[in-house]
Amino acid sequence: MVQTQIILQGITPDQLYDSLINRLDQRLADLVNKPEPEPIKYLTRHEVAKLLSISLVTLHDWSRKKILNPYRLGNRVYYRSDEIDQSLKQINQ
Repeated sequence: MVQTQIILQGITPDQLYDSLINRLDQRLADLVNKPEPEPIKYLTRHEVAKLLSISLVTLHDWSRKKILNPYRLGNRVYYRSDEIDQSLKQINQ
């Protein structure tokens, strides 16, 4: 095992300790105050069609035209709720 030695000049051990403690306190405060991200919610084709009051054919057409982005898992198709909201906001702008 290789050991390295670090020599600090111009700082006392107490100053180093205080500096490290202050930095750790700042990082912990940042972690505590940081809001947790909202979990991503996936909706089925039927849920999206009902939510937007459109038919499944229209939903399929919007997926082909890249208006909405479908996600496939096996034979199932899902849509992210945040992307649906974002698409609606783009239309209203």
